[in-house]
Amino acid sequence: TIAYHEYKQYTEVEKANADINYENIQEESKSKENFETIENVTSQEELKKLSEKEDKDKKQKSEQETSKYYIKVNYGAQVVNIYTKDSNGKYTVPVKAMVCSTGINTPTSGVYTIGYRWEWLEMIGSVYGHYVTQICGDILFHSVPYLEKGNHSSLEWWAYDQLGTKASLGCVRLTTKDALWIFNNVSSGTKVEFYSSSTPGPLGKPSAMKISNAPNYVKGWDPTDPDSRNPWPKYLKNKDKEDNNNTNKVEESKNKDKDKDKDKDKDKDKDEDKDKPNSNTTVDKNEVVNEVENEIVNETVNEIVNEITNSTKNEEIKYNEVSI
Repeated sequence: TIAYHEYKQYTEVEKANADINYENIQEESKSKENFETIENVTSQEELKKLSEKEDKDKKQKSEQETSKYYIKVNYGAQVVNIYTKDSNGKYTVPVKAMVCSTGINTPTSGVYTIGYRWEWLEMIGSVYGHYVTQICGDILFHSVPYLEKGNHSSLEWWAYDQLGTKASLGCVRLTTKDALWIFNNVSSGTKVEFYSSSTPGPLGKPSAMKISNAPNYVKGWDPTDPDSRNPWPKYLKNKDKEDNNNTNKVEESKNKDKDKDKDKDKDKDKDEDKDKPNSNTTVDKNEVVNEVENEIVNETVNEIVNEITNSTKNEEIKYNEVSI
């Protein structure tokens, strides 16, 4: 117990607080087997520590009861899955899936509790994480590293292209958009579980854009960064427009080639038609042939008839002469 002369040194406010803490701790000690009993408190310092422990436990319990989300990091598939509660209060409803990069020091199992967060935080290698949320110790959710603190255009673009693969020292790298979502929406006390599976999760595995071949003024930015200065939206819009124009040109060229082929086919057909005998011409030729044949036949017949007639006449004359 606290000595009387020490207790008298409290102010009236401190005394009231001490009395309240004493009563609360005494009540809690009855229901917690592993909790230090009030009889073991022998000094003001120990009472203060016990009170702080109680407050911390209450805070964590409250945060756990009110946590809206539960996070599962699937380091086997490199996907972060976020769940919320169903009607039974169980974390079974998938909310978001995020592509990530874990590393050699990433936890391979266990459940941890979200702690502190920083907008920018220096990492190993004199690089900086953006929208950093603590998982445990120095294991953090954060963006792909930046070379300069506060400089959104200093992204390690080569590391961004590695999202979806094992690439970090141990932290869980995310796109800036996803890191910001956790930073803004996941409260302290939220649980984070690590496991490995080849199956990404109920929402599948998202993909991240490959940016290493983009122009220098663009690829220093995370394409998902919501900062108004981000050049990616304008660049992609112009690129889409240019791609559409190129596609249209290709289609136009194809159509022109098709038209040329059609014209060639038409010319070919015309040439073939020229080479083919005309049916009308054939009919006309046949008529001419028939006419010629008929004329020849008629002439021949006429000649024969004339010869016969003349011959007959001559015979008659001869006969008459003989008779005379």
